[in-house]
Amino acid sequence: MRRLSDLFHFACFSVIGRLMPPFLLLCSLPLQASEHIRLGIQLEPPTLDPTVTAAASAGEITWCNLFEGLTLVDGEGLLRPRLARKWHLSEDGLTYTFELHKGVTFHDGSRFDAHVAAFSLNRLLDKNSGNPQQQWFEQVDSVTVQSDEHLIITLKRPDAMLPFALSLPAAVMVHPNTVANNSEHPVGTGPFRFDRWEKGHSVTLKRNIDYWGKPPYLHQAQFLFMQTTVGTENILAEGLVDGLLSVTRVGNRFMIRPDYRMSARKLQSKMILAINNARPPFNDLRVRRALSHAIDRNRVSKLYGAQFEPELIGTHFPPSHPAYVDLVDRYPFDRLLARQLLSAAEVPEGQTLTLTIPPTDYGRYGGLMIADDLEAVGFRVKLEQVDWSTWMERVFRQKDYELTLIMHVEPMDLNIYARDDYYFNYDNAAFKAIWERVLNARTEDELHRLLGEAQRRITEDAVNVYLFMRPEQNLMHRDLEGMWEKSPIPSFVLEDIRWKDQKR
Repeated sequence: MRRLSDLFHFACFSVIGRLMPPFLLLCSLPLQASEHIRLGIQLEPPTLDPTVTAAASAGEITWCNLFEGLTLVDGEGLLRPRLARKWHLSEDGLTYTFELHKGVTFHDGSRFDAHVAAFSLNRLLDKNSGNPQQQWFEQVDSVTVQSDEHLIITLKRPDAMLPFALSLPAAVMVHPNTVANNSEHPVGTGPFRFDRWEKGHSVTLKRNIDYWGKPPYLHQAQFLFMQTTVGTENILAEGLVDGLLSVTRVGNRFMIRPDYRMSARKLQSKMILAINNARPPFNDLRVRRALSHAIDRNRVSKLYGAQFEPELIGTHFPPSHPAYVDLVDRYPFDRLLARQLLSAAEVPEGQTLTLTIPPTDYGRYGGLMIADDLEAVGFRVKLEQVDWSTWMERVFRQKDYELTLIMHVEPMDLNIYARDDYYFNYDNAAFKAIWERVLNARTEDELHRLLGEAQRRITEDAVNVYLFMRPEQNLMHRDLEGMWEKSPIPSFVLEDIRWKDQKR
């Protein structure tokens, strides 16, 4: 749902880079080892086990590299089998049967089969597991083994989203003999093995020569933690990385370097002004609609700089998905209309509201822009900046807030609007009825149509102010190919990455 860090900013050159002419700087770069890659990443994960942490950085390194799930969303953004060869849904929509690949082993040689898969999923379902994606599996009644290659998942009620849920980093397969050590020394079934974790510096992965599937091109990948802006500048200037992940701002001078290019990431990071729908005066639909008209989304989106043009959204859904409905123009920027709606709702001029912002650059800078827009329609805005632990406890868990500016990074998370305990305090019978039909969908066309209805419902209810997609890109060496650019999962999958003309 969130990324626990400031936006990643970096400039173009260090002191060395500023003193040297660009051609001399480029000539000083070391020769690239053709089978290795070095990637700069924003955050050091608290653990390398994505099944026990909400930190996206754990899955960013390990998903489809070290660990694999029964399914995956591939580089084209399509749901595919992974450790499962295929699956079948019963006519009543209550039983999924997964047929698993044979001959799959973990990095330590342990066998993967339906018994291990059942262990992994039952561990996920355990209320005390700490799994951050457990809510996706609320409809699962039981997980049982039919044979070594056949796994049965029985549901309490139909859930068309289950195959997608099984693709998430928190649903990867783990072995009972090694699961206790996965936080520090992960053992999975993926195309890369864990090599070492130098705390505060990097995580290194090496090719799994016994991989059951298509072998990767690379022999080694190193994820370097970009802890400070100065450190990032130095690393860039000295040519010590081949790519930077999730770039949201870059200096103009660095953009002219011929050896790097920007590569899009189709993640589903949605910037919203979240509203406590149960807190007066925001329990009045007219007030929530007034907020949507009051915010100049084009202006707020400029906080990322001139190099990026964030895609505006009018609902809580990514434009890259085929079920997306374009509702951007439903609430055009119109201060006069916003004032009229507030007047009709009898909101007095000068009413004070509190905008709680997390400790991110989008919070600090975007919060000021949002406050300006709200004050222009008659509110007095108190900006309250809190740290992440306070935000999680007071805003997310206790729902003690009025407005908050936040980035939702989880893919396909429209289901949160059907949850009674979610921090928006949105309790709408019409939406829940639509979502029940979403879960009962039997075809892709039916699923997409119903997802469209769900998008329209939350937009008409103005549950939140939907702003834009975070314009994340990767800054990669021009000789690198094979990036998974359309997968919505926050991860950097290595298996197809190669240097030009490199062969497996």
